[in-house]
Amino acid sequence: MRLILPLLMFATPALAEGPFWSYWSDGKAELAGYDLIQPRYGELRHGRAVLIFVTEPFSRSKAVKVNQWDPKDADQFTALKLNAVRKFQTGIYDYSVMTSVFVDPARAFAPTKVSFSSQEWCGHVYEEALFGGGDANVRIQSYFEGETTATAVSAPMAEDALFITLRGLAATELATQDTTVTALPSALDRRLRHKPAAAAQVAIQWSKADAPVTVPAGTFPARTATWTRGIGGETCSMDLEVAYPHRVLGWRCSDGEQARLLASERLPYWQLNGEGKESNLSSLGLSPVKFAP
Repeated sequence: MRLILPLLMFATPALAEGPFWSYWSDGKAELAGYDLIQPRYGELRHGRAVLIFVTEPFSRSKAVKVNQWDPKDADQFTALKLNAVRKFQTGIYDYSVMTSVFVDPARAFAPTKVSFSSQEWCGHVYEEALFGGGDANVRIQSYFEGETTATAVSAPMAEDALFITLRGLAATELATQDTTVTALPSALDRRLRHKPAAAAQVAIQWSKADAPVTVPAGTFPARTATWTRGIGGETCSMDLEVAYPHRVLGWRCSDGEQARLLASERLPYWQLNGEGKESNLSSLGLSPVKFAP
């Protein structure tokens, strides 16, 4: 049985004065649909992406969502989770990939766990990176020979966590300080290039002023964060809405990757699994996959 709890009880003193808990404790997830261009096999592929942000109780030692929240258990905390789903076609077969990022809001949104899976007609791959003590312990299970590994990487940050940390969710004002972090490069980028896990320096620079950004969802005042990928070296930029909660309006990279916000909504999506509930996809700018006439 799924336990649904009012998430205000998970609030921590470090964020009690800011907007984070009042906004993210409504028992809903932020869902955002994107029109996606994804490079693969030397060509640009069209697809869809969905970013799903939600808070949930989490165990530090087990690195999993807990079934029963215990406020007296020091091992438990409230994680902010991002599930980033991408689906795109490559000729006769499709790709379905998902990156899950778990961060601790009470510890400056530091990553606790990043997992990644890729499914396509050749086979599938799973990766899990657990963070602590300045290291990322990365375990990869792959259908490719020689790629099933377990590696310790000296990196306290994950490039995949930029989709959370760049949003500056602790404050109403968007944080736009330039910075450099030592990070585990994106799991998807490493997978598409068949590269091992290794630390990289990621320098993040912000635009100096607000500017309007137009996407299918509308036109919004935004700031842009730019960085160089830890794998591949492409330049990437992400447009963040100035108004809280600083939504990800889109991103683009110099290899042609691009995503533009179609629409977003806050919904308890886990309750919308009945027949006919797929109609809610329209509020994300998406449409259901048809498997039957």
